[in-house]
Amino acid sequence: MGLGPSIKMTTMHHFYCPLTEALSKEKDIEFTGIIVDGVSEVCDDKIYTSKRVGDIAQMLHADAAIVAIDAWGNHHVDFTNVIEQLGIRGIPSVGLSYIAQQGRLVCTNRYVDCVIDFNKSAVGYESCIVGENNLTDYDAMKAVALMKNKLRKVGKPVDTVLDEPEQNLRRLTRKVFHIHEVCFSEKTEIDHGVLTIRKGIEKNLIQSEARIKDIKVSIIEPGKYDMFVNSNLDYSPIACKVRGELGEGVTHLLSGVTVMITGVEDKSGFQPSNIGSSEGLLKNQVVLDRAGTPKSTDYILHVDVLFEEGEGRTAEGIMAGHRAADWIIQEIRKVLFNLDNMPYKREEFSDIARPGKRKVILVKIVSGLGNMYDTAIFPYEPGGFLGAHNMRDSKNIPYVITPNQCRDGVIHSLL
Repeated sequence: MGLGPSIKMTTMHHFYCPLTEALSKEKDIEFTGIIVDGVSEVCDDKIYTSKRVGDIAQMLHADAAIVAIDAWGNHHVDFTNVIEQLGIRGIPSVGLSYIAQQGRLVCTNRYVDCVIDFNKSAVGYESCIVGENNLTDYDAMKAVALMKNKLRKVGKPVDTVLDEPEQNLRRLTRKVFHIHEVCFSEKTEIDHGVLTIRKGIEKNLIQSEARIKDIKVSIIEPGKYDMFVNSNLDYSPIACKVRGELGEGVTHLLSGVTVMITGVEDKSGFQPSNIGSSEGLLKNQVVLDRAGTPKSTDYILHVDVLFEEGEGRTAEGIMAGHRAADWIIQEIRKVLFNLDNMPYKREEFSDIARPGKRKVILVKIVSGLGNMYDTAIFPYEPGGFLGAHNMRDSKNIPYVITPNQCRDGVIHSLL
């Protein structure tokens, strides 16, 4: 899972981001947008990108910010610098990070005065259990409350502003089709809540990816977790764009099933990781029912990648694994795109402008170092990887995305 398996924000975590949902529910503020800032390797680059975050926040006329990061150690240099650059521009912020016993800040400044520690472990140390120390809905609720309190302290209370008509900037419609069974068959199809996966769906991909020796696709039924799995590379939803661009229009989404990518190297058995891999019995290596992990009632479509020796330690190898998994999901998306024989749950999301209200932004500090610690932005499909641009290749220059783009899967974690 890379640096910090228990705190990493998977693709699924960004898709169901607790902070995005919490801020979107607040009608007494305007949730103006999200800045996605990549963690850099060199200190000068960390300062440079932090300043750009400050510039963007100022241009967005932000009154306050929430800053969240899913790593610690020298990554806190990015975290504290972003908070400082916001503070210099008169934008108070609330930070969220893993701290506990192990992740105490390696540097600070006078603007770092409110950080929520989302450690969930009783011992206060990082673990290799995916999702154990995830940022949760409760953490997001606390962050919003503290952010409003900081606005009040700087003379900008949210309840003393003009109440002007809202403006609906863009609308996203999700049609959620529930899957109650997943099995293998002769072809990939969805019929009355049953998802069937074509046997051998992965075979052609092995020939097209030179860095991959083998791929195995299996189905894990709910509750049957007493099995060994290799180090987790990601959890992601199965969704496809039916109309419009990411963040607007119509998206089809499957519930009841989650994709899990794992990997290991051939010969040496090296488990892809920077610090701490998450291989072991699945029942012991994941906390279910978190924003970034499967529900306990989900089927898990397990894509296990056997890398050629050494390729689990290269950025190209890890990307090959994610690419192969996305091609497998793409076959399901083609069926999901035309799905019309099932009832669905309709969900409506809107990006709302609230003239006169305090403007609040969310800053997501994400991986951008390459290999097992990178992030890809704006794939072709919700939560996908194909077509996406890596933060590392973009020199970690911040992106600005809308709340709806976040919940429509424009962020893919290369973990």
